[in-house]
Amino acid sequence: MKILPKLESKLRRLKKKVTRSPLTRKLDLTHESARKKAFQESCETYKSQIEKEYEIRNTIPKLSRSNKEAFLSDGTFHQAVGRVLLVAEFFAMMPVKGVTAKHPSNLSFSWRNIRTCFSLLFITSSFTNFGLSLYKVLNNPISFNSIKPIIFRGSVLLVLIVALNLARRWPQLMMYWHTVEQDLPQYQTQLGRWKMGHTIAMVMLVGMMLSVAEHILSMVSAINYASFCNRTADPIQNYFLRTNDEIFFVASYSTPLALWGKFQNVYSTFIWNYMDMFVMIVSIGLASKFRQLNDDLRNFKGMNMPPTYWSERRIQYRNICILCDKMDDAISLITMVSFSNNLYFICVQLLRSLNTMPSVAHAVYFYFSLIFLIGRTLAVSLYSSSVHDESRLTLRYLRCVPKESWCPEVKRFTEEVISDEVALTGMKFFHLTRKLVLSVAGTIVTYELVLIQFHEDNDLWDCDQSYYS
Repeated sequence: MKILPKLESKLRRLKKKVTRSPLTRKLDLTHESARKKAFQESCETYKSQIEKEYEIRNTIPKLSRSNKEAFLSDGTFHQAVGRVLLVAEFFAMMPVKGVTAKHPSNLSFSWRNIRTCFSLLFITSSFTNFGLSLYKVLNNPISFNSIKPIIFRGSVLLVLIVALNLARRWPQLMMYWHTVEQDLPQYQTQLGRWKMGHTIAMVMLVGMMLSVAEHILSMVSAINYASFCNRTADPIQNYFLRTNDEIFFVASYSTPLALWGKFQNVYSTFIWNYMDMFVMIVSIGLASKFRQLNDDLRNFKGMNMPPTYWSERRIQYRNICILCDKMDDAISLITMVSFSNNLYFICVQLLRSLNTMPSVAHAVYFYFSLIFLIGRTLAVSLYSSSVHDESRLTLRYLRCVPKESWCPEVKRFTEEVISDEVALTGMKFFHLTRKLVLSVAGTIVTYELVLIQFHEDNDLWDCDQSYYS
């Protein structure tokens, strides 16, 4: 019985320590009510955002005819890339039916389609041209410069075969892409929907215009070269003999062969430039999906959001990452060919820049081609690295989550962003990030210093060997 009074005295002392003053209790109640109010306001904001997305998704805006075409975009990658693939089909690439349809479910691939037959015919033609170039190179002294036609035509042939295989998978890829897009937070403005398609169209337009300009300058330079090394009295025949020397190294001159060689050269030049533009276009599409998710996270930056919000955004982020993996598996070989090809031709052009230019036309073409090649390589690197940059930008908004809203879903989301390496690759040999730009530049400088040691000043208008193959 003596133990009970002692326990009661201890409990009384403990209560005195634990008991808070009225002012403290009032401050705690004020803080708690403010926290609940802020949380309720955040939930109401989130609810209104969901309702607004539902209204946007189910409302068709009325536009004037002048603005109709500019704002018809629904923000999907399938619609943005439709005309780009239509141009590619004209040049025997990506033989997919329904690229301009409104929904990706209309896409289809068939071996009996006229597009596929044209693509197979051009692949056969390219293989024949590659064999003729290989035969000519092997029957002449081999040098770093003389293998340029093999590298050029071999890369074009490889890209054609990969593009044909990609066309078979394109309908399934676009259906999955469309599914991921529909699950993402909807664009708040029509301008946001239009932006991705506009960027893709401008990249394609600028790339095509520069390619055409380069080819015209190449023709002017080749005409001057043919007039200097004239084999016959016919200037047109001289031009075709010089620009298609791999064909007439085996066969005698004929007009059909000359036209076939010119047709092959024009199409190969487009495909050689298009593989860079295609990598850029896919990168723009993937980066825009991460940006679409990040825009929604920025709208609710620092707010107290419920766990369901973070769970939903984490699943959307994971779906985009899976989409990146699928697209990387589909185009990684094209990416590899693009970067290795550009690296080789930059080294060749820089090495040839040490020679004396024989004419103004040749100098204009040469330096325009070199600047265009370096600029295109830099653009591919920066656009491709934007996928990685946008995927990492999500972490900035996760670090602004208030402690009141911190939950296991936010922690899991953060760990996924930190641990995942989201980026396009070149056959898994390298990741396309901003660090790659410096790595490529360092590699070019290293190779160039080695090549300069063995460089000899050559006559660029050597009539025994054509540099326009």
